[in-house]
Amino acid sequence: MQLEPSEEQALLRETFSQLFAVESSPDRVRAAEPLGFDPALWKQLAETGALAIRVPETAGGAGASLLDAVILAEEAGRKLAAAPLVDAIVAARALAACPGDVARDWLERALSGAAVVSFALHDFARTPSQWVSGGAVADAVVARRGDDLVLCVWPQPRCDPPRNLGSDPIACWQVVGEAQAAPEQTGAAQATVGCECVVLASGAPARDILSAAREEWKLLMAAALAGLARESLEIAARYAGERVQFDRPIATFQGVAHPLADSVADVEGARLLVWRTIWAIANGRAEAGAMISMCFVWAAEAATRAVARALHTHGGYGLSLEYDIQLYHRRGKSLPLPFGDPQSELQVVADRLWGEPVEPVVLPDPGEIHLDYGLGADAEAFAQTARRFFEDNLTDEIAAHRHFAWEGHHPGFQAKLAEAGLLYPGWPSEYGGQDRGPYEMAALARVFDEFGWTRYAITTTGMVAQTIMRFGSEELKQEVLQRIARGDAISSLGYTEPSSGSDVAAAQTRAVRDGDEWLINGQKMFTSGADLAQYVFLLTRTNSDVAKHKGLTMFMVPLDLPGIEIQPVHTLSDERTNCTYYTDLRLPDRYRVGAVDGGWSVVAYALELEHGGGGAGTMRRLLAGAVEWAREERPGRGVPLTDPVARARLARVAVHTEVVEAISARTLFVGAEGIDDAALGPLSKFFSTDRFIEDATDLMDLCAPDSLLRGPENGFAKGASAVEFAYRLSTATAIYGGTSEIMKSIVAQANLGMPRSRS
Repeated sequence: MQLEPSEEQALLRETFSQLFAVESSPDRVRAAEPLGFDPALWKQLAETGALAIRVPETAGGAGASLLDAVILAEEAGRKLAAAPLVDAIVAARALAACPGDVARDWLERALSGAAVVSFALHDFARTPSQWVSGGAVADAVVARRGDDLVLCVWPQPRCDPPRNLGSDPIACWQVVGEAQAAPEQTGAAQATVGCECVVLASGAPARDILSAAREEWKLLMAAALAGLARESLEIAARYAGERVQFDRPIATFQGVAHPLADSVADVEGARLLVWRTIWAIANGRAEAGAMISMCFVWAAEAATRAVARALHTHGGYGLSLEYDIQLYHRRGKSLPLPFGDPQSELQVVADRLWGEPVEPVVLPDPGEIHLDYGLGADAEAFAQTARRFFEDNLTDEIAAHRHFAWEGHHPGFQAKLAEAGLLYPGWPSEYGGQDRGPYEMAALARVFDEFGWTRYAITTTGMVAQTIMRFGSEELKQEVLQRIARGDAISSLGYTEPSSGSDVAAAQTRAVRDGDEWLINGQKMFTSGADLAQYVFLLTRTNSDVAKHKGLTMFMVPLDLPGIEIQPVHTLSDERTNCTYYTDLRLPDRYRVGAVDGGWSVVAYALELEHGGGGAGTMRRLLAGAVEWAREERPGRGVPLTDPVARARLARVAVHTEVVEAISARTLFVGAEGIDDAALGPLSKFFSTDRFIEDATDLMDLCAPDSLLRGPENGFAKGASAVEFAYRLSTATAIYGGTSEIMKSIVAQANLGMPRSRS
């Protein structure tokens, strides 16, 4: 897996970041209004080769990859570059693909900056009059007219663009035929330009060039919007840290920090989805075409929300023209709209996933791509070994025991997994593992999902074991880790108490030293798996005279000791959890994990292991159930998958799922490579759970009334029953492993540099 930019791309980003910081400062952006075009910036872009970035070297360009162009577009978006850069890049590449002197001459003029050549997004044969990005300053526009690729030339002096939301250089171009004079423009009609057209290519070659260009425009625009939105959030975070209300910076209020954290996740998801889509194109993946449309839809949505939240953070000052944030608010909405309604691309997503597109799509050539979302040959080989194990050992009798949660734990099968080296192969060999890397472990997890075998007990116990490896005594390691490695023992978590919830440092379960033993009294809530486990990883209070997080001690408690009572708590998602009571429990000191009163460091380490990506598999099962339901004819509504409204709603879930997949991949990569990004795990967690709740709720409505019916109580329902199960499960996912509110506070601090938030 390789998800970092190359050294050359890092240099490219830095170069254009510096250029736009100078040549597209807020003062320069304002000075370019109302035209929305900065000739000096355009000259700089031509001189640095930005306009030629996607033109092959043989045609006088840089021959750069699609990812290079995406990085450039991100930086241009961050600084609101007053130039139709995305359109010019796409137009230049299309011109370079056309034969003939006319195309060659115009390409030379475009790359030198002597002429502005833009790109029309729609077929002039179907839309004879259309708004063109950069149309008010363009000397020519590359466009489609039926089966022809044409160059539309402006035969008259440029005119001012109409007043518009973003102060963008847009104009309405109208084809009036070849070698015909444009009609005189007067009054309000000055927004419309009658243009002459020259045919550059025809037939299939023309259609292919234009199809690839349009898809590339969507990707580059998505990247520009992600850059713009990210900068708006950073502006808002800085303002929130400076603005004091009620004697505190407003950045300390959750009502300010959490919406910005939400948008950090949205925008990071948009950026990562663009990168993952480029990899999908390069690897010929079937879903690549749909993913391009997903990028455009999601980036437009994410940017709209981000700039609105950023402006709202400024309060009334955000409305003032003196503040930069209003520039981002206007441009964040206006930039993609010459395309039309971005949400219309949801129908394209549906066509490309579940039907036949109206016209075959040609994807842009990505160029040389070093990105790699694969897990590697070693991981794939290990996954195949695990697959053979499941095929040989998952008998019908054992399979009947399957359950998505703790209830699916099967001691016999756990021992078989251990014997086959598939239980904890990522452990160090000194503790019975195989020193397998994170990518191999990720591949193994996919096999578990493929065969529907729960990992609840395995992952929770593994997290506890890793904590013992770091903080436990040698005596404790010898006893506990060997049992776990053999598959003889699992562990539940004893953190939460009825009165403390997610504030684990507020634990009141009391442990008092009595010689070589501890006397423990108290109660824990949501001790999932305690009815099946041999141990509970128990957080206790050992000192009440210090700050609450300084008086904690952690223990690994055998659950067969006297003084422990386990009471079931059944949940709406078909999971059993437990309430556990500890009454005069005597525990030898050898079961202590870490120092006395040093439990906060232990639990913090364990909680960090618990934070991470995921959720895409659960969302894919939800979507698969809804699509399965939608393919069948339903009384009074036909086949839902043919209904545009239903298709758009299903496509939206598909978009969310791919964004979660992109964020999860980055989370895995960052962890595996040791890259410092404390925000990414929490971001991945809350984003995936929030989308899961949103989508399960919407699909319950879409699939009604069939979605009222429950399937089997093991998490493996099909069709509309899978939607019903997902709805019951979804709310819990925003609570388990730390509530979404806690995760958003972490993201605001770690990603935006905001202070610790409070309600």
